[in-house]
Amino acid sequence: MSEPSRRLQDARARPADRAREAGRGWLKWPAASLRAYFVIVILVATVPQAAFVSYLIYQETVRARSQIEDGLRRTAHTFALAVEREIVSSIDALSILAQSDSLQAGDVRRFYLTLTRRPTMRDTWRSAYLVASDGTLLFSTDRPYGAPLGNVDGSPEFDQIKRTREPVVTDLVLGHDTDQLVTGIQVPVLVRGELRYVLGARITTHEWQALMRQASVPKGGFLSLFDANNRVIAHSLDAAPALGHETIPAHAGADGTPLRDAPLVAGTTYAAWHRVPPAGWGVGVGIAAEPFERSQLAAVAAAMGAGLLSLSLGLALALLVARQVTGPLQQLAKDGPQSAPGKIVVREIATLRDALVSSAEQREVARARLQAKADEFEALFTTIPIGLAIAQDPQCSVVLMNPALAAMFDDAPARGASRMEPSGASPAGLPRVFRRGQELPAEQRPLQQACREGVELRDVELDIVHADGRTINVLAYAVPLLDPAGRPRGAIAAFADITERKRAEQRLIDAERQLRESQNLVELAQEAGHVGFFDYHFADDCMVWTSGLAKLFGIPQDQIDPRWNGWAQHVVSDDARAVRQAVDAALAQQAGQATFEFRAQRADGSIRWLASRVLLSYDEHGRPSRMIGVSVDVSDQKLAEQARAELIAREQAARRDAENANRAKDEFLAMLGHELRNPLGAIAAAVEVLNRVGAQNDTAQSARRIISRQTSHLANLMNDLLDMARATAGKINLNRQCMNLVQLVQRPLGALEVSGALKHHHVTVDLQDAWVMVDAMRFEQVVTNLLTNAVKYTPDGGSIHVRVGIDGNDAVLEVCDTGAGIPEALLPRVFDLFVQGERTLDRRQGGLGIGLTLVRRLVELHGGTVQAASPGPNLGSTFTVRLKRATPPVMAVSRPQAPLASRRHVVVVEDNEDARAAIENLLTLAGHRVTTAPDGETGLQKVLEETPDVALIDIGLPGLNGYEVAQRLRAVGHRTRLIALSGYGQPHDIERALTAGFDAHMVKPIDVAMLQNILAGT
Repeated sequence: MSEPSRRLQDARARPADRAREAGRGWLKWPAASLRAYFVIVILVATVPQAAFVSYLIYQETVRARSQIEDGLRRTAHTFALAVEREIVSSIDALSILAQSDSLQAGDVRRFYLTLTRRPTMRDTWRSAYLVASDGTLLFSTDRPYGAPLGNVDGSPEFDQIKRTREPVVTDLVLGHDTDQLVTGIQVPVLVRGELRYVLGARITTHEWQALMRQASVPKGGFLSLFDANNRVIAHSLDAAPALGHETIPAHAGADGTPLRDAPLVAGTTYAAWHRVPPAGWGVGVGIAAEPFERSQLAAVAAAMGAGLLSLSLGLALALLVARQVTGPLQQLAKDGPQSAPGKIVVREIATLRDALVSSAEQREVARARLQAKADEFEALFTTIPIGLAIAQDPQCSVVLMNPALAAMFDDAPARGASRMEPSGASPAGLPRVFRRGQELPAEQRPLQQACREGVELRDVELDIVHADGRTINVLAYAVPLLDPAGRPRGAIAAFADITERKRAEQRLIDAERQLRESQNLVELAQEAGHVGFFDYHFADDCMVWTSGLAKLFGIPQDQIDPRWNGWAQHVVSDDARAVRQAVDAALAQQAGQATFEFRAQRADGSIRWLASRVLLSYDEHGRPSRMIGVSVDVSDQKLAEQARAELIAREQAARRDAENANRAKDEFLAMLGHELRNPLGAIAAAVEVLNRVGAQNDTAQSARRIISRQTSHLANLMNDLLDMARATAGKINLNRQCMNLVQLVQRPLGALEVSGALKHHHVTVDLQDAWVMVDAMRFEQVVTNLLTNAVKYTPDGGSIHVRVGIDGNDAVLEVCDTGAGIPEALLPRVFDLFVQGERTLDRRQGGLGIGLTLVRRLVELHGGTVQAASPGPNLGSTFTVRLKRATPPVMAVSRPQAPLASRRHVVVVEDNEDARAAIENLLTLAGHRVTTAPDGETGLQKVLEETPDVALIDIGLPGLNGYEVAQRLRAVGHRTRLIALSGYGQPHDIERALTAGFDAHMVKPIDVAMLQNILAGT
């Protein structure tokens, strides 16, 4: 036999030998048809599989129910916390109201008005009420004050609060005067340690129902709130049980334990509840069990149907296959050399049968295992709440998504693959993906990046933005799948929804920000209002400062000494003692509040006025415990009060000055009348003398001299008044030049000596060269007024001393006399307008009291000063003028003498006949030819016809005024020199005359010397 044939025979023999050895073992395989063995194999493979699938479905059902029960427990616990928070907040609010001043003082009506007029009650309260210690209802905020409300003495809640003096939460009860069911929260009101009142608030079932709407109730489930007696307070379903009816049995179970068939609603339910500790209430959460059980039954029925169908199909197929194989095997058995009729005795057939049976068994076991793993993975893949994606190729062209991920991306939930383009772009309509605010292209998303680069990605936060604006925050993980060569062949990605966590974090951040903003707002309010708060504990000698108070004292927060002495060291010592005494006095009287003001010594050395108002509290033994207060910076108010006092003082001084000025004005008017009567009387008398005597009579000549002197006196009075008005208005223009002060003093002295004003006085001079920048005419006016004042107030035979000298950088002019002197009371006002010393009845001194005022104004215009000094009445006086020295010029230039006027032809246009005649006589006596005109029209005609050298034209003419006459003459090109005559000599009057065409302006009465100079220069 050849080697290959032997090997084939050995191979055929080994299965037969194994079969015989198996038959000789503990398992006896009966001889049977191939059909029977096929049927047995199908049964063995199908029944365990069906049982295993049923077991998996049962486990999934148990797990789903456990998840439902966990969700119910969490919901019950969350809503119980919300109810507890509402109860605790109400108790806190009532406890705060119980400490109000009006209630502590026993003023019930005021406390009632406080509750009803201000928004002190919480939104969830239907009303608040107050009960006396004997159970009498004193008021309810939903009823008018004084309305009878009954008595609650003997009620369990009232007895409990009297016994324990702790807040009490009532069960569901009827309102005091309605059929509406309410719950009550009551707190004791202790006054000096004794129970005086019970303050309560009613919360209706509607408010609890509104609070329940904010809770997260499972879809299709219900939420119920019941009191300690298991009566329903609020229910989330429309078909709720009647409020106040008992719906939860007392033996329902431990707190938080799920209960099947809970009697909260009709039908079978899964429920859980949670107790609310402050009130002993309960919260029940449930969901109908029927839909869940229906889905369980459907799953079991589907599994059983699938198993029966698989079994039936397997048996039919086994019979068919057996029929197809039996024939060939029988034929093989018949034709085989070793076959036996009716029995499988041929080794090859037996070996083939054994091999087929063994192979089938192994295949079924492997298939069952793979199917089990596949079912487990599929269950996990489809039910896990984390989104999963599996890319089956490196290009991510085919991606499997579980329902959780499909829901995140709004894709159709399917078990199969979600098709994507090779480029990685998502199908149209899918949400956009962002990371850190930047939109991610498809190739940079975690799954695609893991496929492309073969890297593992962890903790990648993404934002999925849907088309409707909804945003989901996810945390992504991606792991590549590698082939045997280590190259990426796909990837698996997991996406965990962290939206709620992000929202919670954001709420936490927002809450922290709001807290900071609130703190900043309080800080800003304190800083803006210059306000600070403090809380002092007497027993500990410890004071808590707010930042606003620290800023008021200018102290850094970390350098505050919390003791009373630490506060006192920043207060002026006298004020610190006064504040301590005020606090001690208030404590001795058991006062509830006190106010005091003090000065704070800031770190920078500044002083600020602070006002504090404090509330004092005492313990049950009457000892002081706390002092809570507010300090306000009232420095501005203090400054305003000081400024107001100063203003009042200035106003009183101004009133006195005004009264003095009014008296001075009255005196001035009296003096002005007297001063004008004297020259006018003399002039009237002189005119009468001229009317009675001849022109060459001595008496007539004396009368003319009187008229000349008094006219000059009137002119000086008017000039002084006009100069004073110009100086007061600041309209005096100075033509300064460098002058020797000696010359400016000598000229007025010489003029007074020539006029004989100094013949009755002894005058001495001490003149030292002193150069100054002055207007010569104005400063000579100063010297003249000072000398005239000395002459007026110095009796005949008295002495006048004039000195010019140098004192440092100043040139000094002194005029001293031995006259009447200046009283001490008058000395500060000697330079004021219209102020004069006492004069005798004969008014020998004369004047209007404006000379010295004019002196001061002119000196000040030159930048100098003038002072008056006097030892007292009848001891003389000294006036000192100081001016800044100037550099003397190289040589002094002498003033040119006025040229002598030659004969001129003059036209005089004046509407006043006497004035016109006087000017005509004056010019005629001077040798000039004069033509006169009484009005503007005639004057214009005379000037045009005669073409004079000079025309003197009055401004106030009838017909054409002086301005119009000048304008017409200049309009026709007339070159005659025009002189304006006017009673007004203000700068704007002169400027208007020159603008109209006049060459010069003269003020009435006419200055003869000035007129001669004008005529000489024509």
